[in-house]
Amino acid sequence: MDGRGRLFYLASWAGMVLGLLLQVRRFPPQGLEAFLYVFFVLWALWAMRWGPKVAPRLLLHPVGAYLLFEMWRMDESWPLAAFFTPALYLLSGFAYPPWSLGYLLGAFWGGVLVLAPLVWGRNLEAWPHFAVSQLILFSLTFLLARFRELHGQMRFWKEQALTDPLTDLPNRRALEMALEREVARVERGEEPFSLVLLDLDDFKKVNDTQGHHAGDRLLKEVAQYLIAHVRQGDLVGRWGGEEFALLLPRTGEEEAMRVAERLRAGLSRLGVTGSFGLSVYQGDLQDLFQRADKALYRAKEQGKNRVERAP
Repeated sequence: MDGRGRLFYLASWAGMVLGLLLQVRRFPPQGLEAFLYVFFVLWALWAMRWGPKVAPRLLLHPVGAYLLFEMWRMDESWPLAAFFTPALYLLSGFAYPPWSLGYLLGAFWGGVLVLAPLVWGRNLEAWPHFAVSQLILFSLTFLLARFRELHGQMRFWKEQALTDPLTDLPNRRALEMALEREVARVERGEEPFSLVLLDLDDFKKVNDTQGHHAGDRLLKEVAQYLIAHVRQGDLVGRWGGEEFALLLPRTGEEEAMRVAERLRAGLSRLGVTGSFGLSVYQGDLQDLFQRADKALYRAKEQGKNRVERAP
């Protein structure tokens, strides 16, 4: 859960506490009613310990029973407790997937609460509005849960389409999209960026002598090293085969050389050598690729395990 999610999760608990305090102050519990309040509070605290993924299932039925109890206890003022019925639908929406039987438990409790004033014959003036609002709230919550599921599916497939399955790095397509965003930023007048291509030296020999499993393991280790040692804001991706690419935003040639040289030396200390080709964006993205590629091959021709910059 991200920061905003934690904030809203805590806010929901704070709202529940405030609602209970308001209720106790407006309608002080009598006798055994106080024990029911204590039980509900203890149950809620226990559910909270399980976190936001499990807590909704643990709270759905207790909240439904609690609201029914409050509507009965408040007599003619029952519409005040009805304000909190959307919590039932949200709990069921987060506790169970859409179209499931479990999701209909929210509708079950909503139906019980709608019928309760009719059965008790209490303050039916507000009942029609309450009944219609429950249908709308349940439907909207159902749609919200469905959209959340679809968003999760879209995010999953998007990540799969833009991620290299072996190293978990952004793949070539993701890097190209990031480069296009950097081009747009430079065209707005900001500083240029640099592209560094890295090709592992003699990688074919590793596959031939030690097997492809050893080669895959080496690629993963290099990917983890690069991620851990680039600067904040830099992007590392797998360009293809044993070749990696580094996008260095707001970075000129000299600084990019220092970054590439530091990474080259670090890989050498790990027993891995690579050849680096570097180029700075000069207004043409295709030209950027070509110049970085030529610099890479020049590094190969001049002895490998070195950094070369584009002319």
